[in-house]
Amino acid sequence: MLSATKIINYMARKNYAIAESIREINIVYIEGMDSDGDLNDDLPNCFNDLRLVIQFVGGKPTIVGCWEGTTEPGAYYTYNPMNRAGAARIAFGQYKAWRVGTHGNSQPHEALVQVIPLPVHRDLDKNFIRTGDRIHEGLFGINQHWGYDLPESNIGSSSAGCLVGRTRKGHREFMGLVKSDRRYRENSQYIFRTAVIAGDDLVKSS
Repeated sequence: MLSATKIINYMARKNYAIAESIREINIVYIEGMDSDGDLNDDLPNCFNDLRLVIQFVGGKPTIVGCWEGTTEPGAYYTYNPMNRAGAARIAFGQYKAWRVGTHGNSQPHEALVQVIPLPVHRDLDKNFIRTGDRIHEGLFGINQHWGYDLPESNIGSSSAGCLVGRTRKGHREFMGLVKSDRRYRENSQYIFRTAVIAGDDLVKSS
C-alpha cells in the first residue's frame, strides 16, 4: 500500500525539507513504483513512475493527488538527444527549482518550469540508466508538464528529461493543487521544491 507516512519519513531521513503547514504541499515523484505502492519493472519508455502531492491534514501526511508519470526521457530523445552529451535524467534528490509558468510550443500549457540549475545524468551511452553517467548541472528546461494523453507504454517524444504527468486531466488537477498552496497564493513567483525518489530505495529504507 502506498503510504504518505512512509514517504515523509523517508524524506525526513534524507534531510529533505517537508511542508507541514496548513495549505502547503509537498511534490514528490517516485520512480519505478505503481499507485498501490508496489515496485514495477521500471521499463524504459513507459509511464511507470508516480507523481504525488502530499499535504498534512489534521497533522497527518496525506496523499491528496496521485497520477501516472515519468521522471525519465522517452526512447525518442534518448536516441535523438537534444544535447550531444546525451539525454537528461534528473538526479535523485530534492530541489527548489520550479515556478508556475508555461511549457510547450505546439501545445502551450500551464506547468511548473525550471528556474534554478539542477543536476542531471547525461545518458551518452543510451542505455536508459543513470549508472556511470556524468552529471551536468544547469538550466535545461526540466519542467513539470503533461504527457499529451499518450499510452502508458509509450512516452514517445513527450519527455526529453522533464517530470511528466501522463494525462492532461491529471496535470490540470496537479496544477490546481500547486496553485492552492498558501505560499503561491501569497506570491505568484514562489519557487517550489520537488523530491525525486528511487522506488527501490524507498522500499528498502522502510
